[in-house]
Amino acid sequence: MRAIIFDFDGVIVNSEPLHEAALRVAVGELGMSLPHERYMQEYIGYDDRDCFRAIARDHGRTLSADELQSLAAAKRHAIEGVIRDGRALAWPGAVELIRAAQVHGPTAVCSGARAHEIEPILHLLNVRACFSTVVSADDVERSKPDPACYVLTASRLGIHPRDCVAIEDTPTGASAARAAGMKVATVCQTMPAAALLEVSHRVFPSMREITVAALAEL
Repeated sequence: MRAIIFDFDGVIVNSEPLHEAALRVAVGELGMSLPHERYMQEYIGYDDRDCFRAIARDHGRTLSADELQSLAAAKRHAIEGVIRDGRALAWPGAVELIRAAQVHGPTAVCSGARAHEIEPILHLLNVRACFSTVVSADDVERSKPDPACYVLTASRLGIHPRDCVAIEDTPTGASAARAAGMKVATVCQTMPAAALLEVSHRVFPSMREITVAALAEL
């Protein structure tokens, strides 16, 4: 293992419930609903674009470019409020693991979130300087479960995907990392272990239980 790549939502930051709430507000403005069970079963792990399209599809609708832009703006406004209010908190153990990983070798963030959601929080947590690169949904045409984001992350690091370990919290993200050729550790901070076993090389209860040494064994 030469590099450790962190997903963002659900791995570094306990923000999945905040994104779900912001998505619900946004789609509600167009008369669409977002039940929690549906979000957890179908949409979690998608970037905003794919999530909005999937929700619209399940409502028998196809979004126009203007509607997609309006939804993105509503979601952005809601998330910016969350960041300002200090409600995006790091998972226990996440910052400590990031700092330990940085000592070991290159680290990166690979996320389906937008850069304007990721960067301010990394700075607030005082860990932005720990990462060699941050890849967001803004950098790829197709986000997770497509492996493009992880392939791009490895390319920016200058390290072959087989020499990278990714940390994920959803089957969608884990599938993307595996398709890119990486080893995958998952954490049960968003979903139960049973949902992660088939796509993980190892499942950890939380970020507090992960060590650099354990990742190096994958």
